[in-house]
Amino acid sequence: MNFPILSKPARLALLAFAAAAMLGGTGCVSMDEYKRLEASQKQALEQLAKAEYDLGNLHKQIDALNAELAAKDDLIKKGLGSDALMKERDLLAARLADLQKKYDELVALAGKPDLPAAVVDALQKLAEQYPDLLEWDSKLGLLRLKDNGHLTFDLGSTEVKPGAKEALKMLAGILDMKEIATNEIRIVGHTDDVPIRRTAGSLNPTNWYLSTNRAHSVREVLQGDGVSETRMQAAGWGEFRPIAPNAPGMKGNEQNRRVEIYILPSKVPDNLTISTPGAAPAPRTPRAPAAPAAPAAPAAPRTPAPDSGFPMPRPLGG
Repeated sequence: MNFPILSKPARLALLAFAAAAMLGGTGCVSMDEYKRLEASQKQALEQLAKAEYDLGNLHKQIDALNAELAAKDDLIKKGLGSDALMKERDLLAARLADLQKKYDELVALAGKPDLPAAVVDALQKLAEQYPDLLEWDSKLGLLRLKDNGHLTFDLGSTEVKPGAKEALKMLAGILDMKEIATNEIRIVGHTDDVPIRRTAGSLNPTNWYLSTNRAHSVREVLQGDGVSETRMQAAGWGEFRPIAPNAPGMKGNEQNRRVEIYILPSKVPDNLTISTPGAAPAPRTPRAPAAPAAPAAPAAPRTPAPDSGFPMPRPLGG
């Protein structure tokens, strides 16, 4: 089985973060440059999210192969092995080595973000203070707001519950630490694969809407606790980026119901101005009034088309 790994463009995208930080002192960036950096960030984050899922899958397979190898070795040591059994053991060992190599490549490419030690320590302690609610992912440098037992949101709701608001208030203080006070924050919502019960006028007709609106709810709480709106972005992946297998029959998995908060290496430029250089538009020349149109000739009567068994198309509304 082949497992995708992060590509060279992903590494280049990560380098774009540094370029974004360097723009902080210029005070002005063009719209094209800003969009390019934003696209690079998005690509890198998508690669990192996929790497996290692949890491989990590979790690489980490595553990399973280790168990198989231990069983084969035990049989061989007891003299119950044969050439065929030893060959199978060696094939398993080779497969294990290949999986381990891919795992190590993913770890190296995903890597830990370059966050200050004081910030990492504060995030780790915050997660330890709320173990049922928060999880610090040191591989990807993100704080995961879990929804085990619906501690963060009620079923189908986007309103953050009081206990989660308390933890987010403490997180806001960490995000405003001087070491990262200008770093950009990306908030991403996820759901399991249990379908939404659609109701008339619902603001969350699908899991995609639910995940995005939950991310915005977390953003609003952090903004209310003092984190600048110019630093934050909210998005949603719906059910399409699980970190654990959902149960068969669309029964979900609580691990996949989560909101992830990334602290990006890119920084908000001082006095950010979006500008696109270009010449001023030329003055418009008034147009002469159009001559009155001649009356149209009456249309010829239409011959009914033969009945095809399908309704005739109707004109679209404006």
